[in-house]
Amino acid sequence: MKIGVYSPNWIGDAVMALPFIHHLKEKNPESEIIIICRDWVAAVYKNHPEIDQIITISRSDIKGYFATRQIGKSFQLLELDVFYTLTDSFRSAAILGWSKAKIRIGFKSQMRSIFLTDVIENPKEKMHRSIKYLTLINIKIKADNSIGIKLTNGETQWANEEFKNLKLKCPIAFFPFSVASSRSIPNNKIKELLNGLNQSVLIMGSKGDVVLANLLINECPGIKLINLCGKYSMRESMALISLCQFALASDSGLGHISASLGIPTISLFGAGDSEKTKPIGRQTFVINKNVHCSPCQKNICMNTKDHLCCFNEILQIDVKNAIQSLNLNP
Repeated sequence: MKIGVYSPNWIGDAVMALPFIHHLKEKNPESEIIIICRDWVAAVYKNHPEIDQIITISRSDIKGYFATRQIGKSFQLLELDVFYTLTDSFRSAAILGWSKAKIRIGFKSQMRSIFLTDVIENPKEKMHRSIKYLTLINIKIKADNSIGIKLTNGETQWANEEFKNLKLKCPIAFFPFSVASSRSIPNNKIKELLNGLNQSVLIMGSKGDVVLANLLINECPGIKLINLCGKYSMRESMALISLCQFALASDSGLGHISASLGIPTISLFGAGDSEKTKPIGRQTFVINKNVHCSPCQKNICMNTKDHLCCFNEILQIDVKNAIQSLNLNP
């Protein structure tokens, strides 16, 4: 049996989809699983032992009606028996419809039911997103026992050599930036939280975060911050993260990656809802003050009287307690 899975479009959501892949394979051990995903999340699925093929889609591939229709029709060549979409978008369901897969399964939303053969109601109760994905295959269990991101020995060896070249040993990975300003850790708070750390702290992010990282370094004299934003591919960044002592993260895709790699990960939540989107891993710790206006889930803080109070109430002692809870010795 050939099973297609249309992946979520965000890095963090793609990581949270890995338990779905695991249990899908567990239920269908002889099946061939094909992931269809946006090109920027493909690194999450690469080298995964339960995935047989990855097909990437670029932004231009689905720009406009005719391009999207063509992509959907091209998937007819895959001759899929079952095709799942993990996103709630109309476009993904349309692609499933044009693929002519025998069985097409997704959540009910955005008037897209005409493209699906099996329409699943969105869960009414609050649950972690990884659990929500699992409801598509009628499983409701904790999603922390699946195979996470898998690196090759070559990637790990490369990362070891790169750290040697950079004269780094067991640094701390730091992901302060998020796609939303309400989820990015403010610079003044970073200075307070990192004060007193003697280890090198690697700021990691996209090319678009380079300027922000340099500004942060200028505002934090005395803290060993190193700007690695945009310097490496996603898989290279994953390999470097895998050798860090622990990660300190905002509500971001990189926080999900470090947790999936088994790196102790401390996540600081601002506007996001940690009950739905906290990283999955055996060594994770969430700091969420749950202030009066959270979770607002807005991309920009609208609290003019107490701006970003969700972050401002997080203290250095909270981070120290998290480090102690994870038995870390920075």
